[in-house]
Order: sequence, then C-alpha cells, then structure tokens
Amino acid sequence: MTAIAHEAVRDAGRALGVPDPVTEAFVRLLRPCVYLCPYEELPEELRKDARPTARAGGPAHLPEGVAVPAYVPHMVTVDCAAIPTGVLDIEFPAAGHVAILAEVTDQDEGFVVHLPAGTETVVRHPRETEPDTLTSHESFLLYAVAGTTMPGALRRSHVAAAVDYAQGDAERARLVDDLIKEMGAILTVRWGNGIQLGGFAPAWHDPLEDRGNILFASIPESAVFGGECIILISGSREQIAERRYNELEFNVES
Repeated sequence: MTAIAHEAVRDAGRALGVPDPVTEAFVRLLRPCVYLCPYEELPEELRKDARPTARAGGPAHLPEGVAVPAYVPHMVTVDCAAIPTGVLDIEFPAAGHVAILAEVTDQDEGFVVHLPAGTETVVRHPRETEPDTLTSHESFLLYAVAGTTMPGALRRSHVAAAVDYAQGDAERARLVDDLIKEMGAILTVRWGNGIQLGGFAPAWHDPLEDRGNILFASIPESAVFGGECIILISGSREQIAERRYNELEFNVES
C-alpha cells in the first residue's frame, strides 16, 4: 500500500503540473501504518488468505500477576506475528501479543502489556457490579491492512520546497494546495476508520507530533464500543523501541 500510495501522489503532482522535486518533498513526509479492520472492510484482494490479527472488546487475557484495575476495559489484543512485516516504521514486537486496555474518561488512563509468546494467561472478567461497563461488549476479530498516512494538518508552509516554488505566485500556491487535497483523497480508505498502529496520529484537536511524540496506536471508541471518542497512545521512539510501555501517554479526544 505504501509504494502504491507514493506513486499515486507522484501521479497527482504530475497531473497538476507541480514540479517533481516539490511533489517528492511531500512524498517524503508520508508514514506507513497498519489498520485493523473487520473482515467485511478488507480489500477484496486480501480476503482469501486473511488471517485474524487482533481481538477487540470482550475480556482481556492477561497473566495473573498483571495488576490492571477492574474498571479499565479491554480495547484490543494484537497478535504480533500476524502484523505485516516490514511495514511499520516504529518498533513493534514481532512475536507474542500486545494487549491494550484503556478507560475512556478525562483521566486518560490506560495500559499496554506485551505478552511474550507462550505466556500463560487467565481471563480477566469485567467487574460484575458494573454491568454496563464497556467490557461487557462481545469480542470480535480484526484483520490487518498496510496503509499510508500524512500529517493531519499539513500545509504548504510545512514544506520548504513548496514555499520556495509558490512564493509570490498565486497560481502555483493553488496547485500546491490542490496537491495536498489530492493526497488526502488518495490516502482515505474505507478500512482506515478503525484501529491504527503507527503512522501519523488521526488527532482532531492536538496533533501529538507537535509535542514530539509519535503514535503507537489509535483506537476510535466507535471501532470497539460504538462511542465517539478516540484514544491516542504515544511516546518517544526510544520508549516504544525499548517496550517501556508503562511510560506511554494516553490521550482521549472527543
């Protein structure tokens, strides 16, 4: 998907008459991601050999010694070995499972737990005294699709080559702005509205990259529980690479 998206952006630049070096400067901004979506959202060509990559909702499966408050619901558990190889530009475990639990409140509380392959787990049931808690939802399977992302608030002024090309020329400025719009249309896919691993954060209000963080995962509440919030889990490249998941930040936008 990444190579296809890159070439599609180049084609869009040529069609608009934007010089190749300017278009290439925008292409270099793109970052890969992996989307997790239901089977029915998969591209047709991926359905035949599709392998489940994650389980969303339902109870978490965690080792007995892992202390997570009972009120924090299970969002998703990812089978690391089922993630397409060579796609992400962040360090994601190649084996075992990654479980993500998060409370969708103003507290922005969450937990990321890596379970090495072969780890024994027990089912962590929802707190019975809270029958309406999000953990009561049935679990369902998700499938991986490689994707490509662009900065959420990309502007002409963010790319030096574009600034130099368009400076003092309204028509050239319009062409660059049209290229940015075309990029957004090219990268918009029907399976891109669910859970996302890596890539640029789909933040609505506060791009976490502006704070020096990079996205580990984003989880729209609607993709799991039907709500309207989005959970953004982020940290530094070092924190993610070294699996210092207890240091990752959880932010909720609504």
